[in-house]
Amino acid sequence: MINEPLQIDSSYYMGLKYHMEESLLEKNRCTRVSTPTPAYALFSKKYYNEINNLNHQKIYDFCFIGSINSNYQARQWVIEFAKKHFTNNSIFINTDHSPNWELLGPFDYTHTKTGFCPKNVSNNQTKHVQYRVVSENLVYFESMCQSKFVLCPMGDASWSFRFYETLMCKSIPIVESIHHTYRSREEAELNYKYILYTQIENDINYNDYINENIVIFENHHMLQ
Repeated sequence: MINEPLQIDSSYYMGLKYHMEESLLEKNRCTRVSTPTPAYALFSKKYYNEINNLNHQKIYDFCFIGSINSNYQARQWVIEFAKKHFTNNSIFINTDHSPNWELLGPFDYTHTKTGFCPKNVSNNQTKHVQYRVVSENLVYFESMCQSKFVLCPMGDASWSFRFYETLMCKSIPIVESIHHTYRSREEAELNYKYILYTQIENDINYNDYINENIVIFENHHMLQ
């Protein structure tokens, strides 16, 4: 429960609409109600199971695979966190890097592993760009599935689609603020388990966090 004023960000994201359509189709329901701003993000059981069937053995401690330069100011904390906490058992990839990107450490695979950056594609609101097919993005999904913690900085909005992906990957999101863990009033009430980047040293019951998030996700982000 959030005990301070909510900061609702109504920014739309077409990926939410495409996933909602797939979820509705799977249940033979009308897709005309699909929207890029649903109260709860919805995902099909098929999509969830594709991620669930990947290898979830936690061989990495921390993971970040995503854009840095597209919102550098809001994501500066990711760089500083990686420099301080990432280890040889972490994985970092800046997907919109330039050739002169200076590697942050031995965990930085920016120049050697690929990562898809939608912002580098024209007409980037299409389903081809916004719907991340699991089988076509195995480095991304397998890395998160095999990581204990995944950094989920805000994007163009105060929330990040990566937050949902991290929950599906059965990893724990690390965020800058509690206000980056929800899009809507409804999601703000879900009480996800996450870690603030300034409190990473705090002891947690890791398995309890994962199990509680699984229950929340399956009950609220998939049609029954």
